[in-house]
This record gives sequence, C-alpha cells and structure tokens, in this order.
Amino acid sequence: MFARVCRLAAVVVVALQLGACINSDYDIAASLAPEFPVKPGVYAKADGTVVVLRKFGNAYKVYNRRAKETTYVRLFKVPEFSDYVLQYYDRKQKPIVHLLLKTTDKGFDIYDIENLASVLPAHVEKFLAPITEADRKDRNVTVVNGKRDTLYVIRELARANPKMIAVESYQRRP
Repeated sequence: MFARVCRLAAVVVVALQLGACINSDYDIAASLAPEFPVKPGVYAKADGTVVVLRKFGNAYKVYNRRAKETTYVRLFKVPEFSDYVLQYYDRKQKPIVHLLLKTTDKGFDIYDIENLASVLPAHVEKFLAPITEADRKDRNVTVVNGKRDTLYVIRELARANPKMIAVESYQRRP
C-alpha cells in the first residue's frame, strides 16, 4: 500500500516512482505554514513530461498533462533543512507522503535520500513502523504516530545530513 502511495506521488511531477518517502497520516500544515517558492505556471522535464502548477488555497494544484491527473502539494521550510519539504497528498486517501524539493533558477528538483532506511539515526527508528525489505528497496519509512512524530522524524533526518540525489528536474516553460 505505501509503495503504491509513493508511486502516486510521482504523479505530482511524473509517472515515475520517487523514493525516499516519509509516509504519515499527519498533515504538517497543522503545524507549519505552507510556502510558495515555485512560481505557478507550466514546467517541463527533459523527457517531455509537462505539469501545470497553480496556487490553490494553501497548496499547489498540479495537473500532469500526460497522465491527465490532478494532485496537490504543499511546500514547507524547517530550520534544519535549507530547502523545502514537499508534502504530497491525495484529498481522498492516506497516507500523506513527504519528499524533498530544491528550487533552481529555472524551476525545481525533487530529491531522494540515498538508502533512506539505512541512514536513519538510531533514535529515530523507534518512531517508525518496522522497516521491511520492500521498504529498504523502495526507500520508504512510515511514521507510527503521525501527529506526534512526523515533524520530528523529518527534522532529525535533515540534521543527519544524508546524501541526496536529484531524481526529477523540471524547468519553467515560457
């Protein structure tokens, strides 16, 4: 189920599975104010995938032209991370998926934490559901008590300064 949600998260930017998902049932917008560092407009990936971002209340409404699907994302700042936490959510189902986003001069990049389950600080693991081999392969973790621990897990991962790799890159179209 959680791997499926991470795959759905890719609809936000492409129909590709993104790794390094921090899954939770908690909407961190209840604790942090969303930010809007990415200008609304049309963005394209090198493979031709095109998404249209529009501001929609306290989120971005993202329309993927290829998949013909609409999803929603919010971006947040945490002091421990210089860029943004991207929260993907489907209005109809849980969990909520958290990824990482960096803005660029021309658009934005989605980042993956290399070997997420293996680079977790030991004190963070107690806040997560048991990590399966599938979780390790897909680089997923699930926060057990979302309301209490989601922000803590995200912040502690940021403090650990894990190696990140860009998995998606979008540039604004004129």
